[in-house]
Amino acid sequence: MNLAKETPATHMLIVRHRDRPGVLAHVFDRLRSGLINVQETENVVFEGADAAVARINLDQAPSDALLQAIRAGSGDILDLHVIAI
Repeated sequence: MNLAKETPATHMLIVRHRDRPGVLAHVFDRLRSGLINVQETENVVFEGADAAVARINLDQAPSDALLQAIRAGSGDILDLHVIAI
């Protein structure tokens, strides 16, 4: 298996969320609808399993409208922001 040494990702989407089924599926579905490719992802659940943070490396920045759709589509999303990498 050959892994890429450098990722083509340009942005990281950081999602603080409640650790519930379907939250990340919702996020990935919205990214897919925006034709944004996920390059790499990590989801860390905090002690007690009530909350988690997902770091999702993307090949482009999501639009403000797409971020709003992600926020609005799940009451389990606590915070959401994008940084350039």
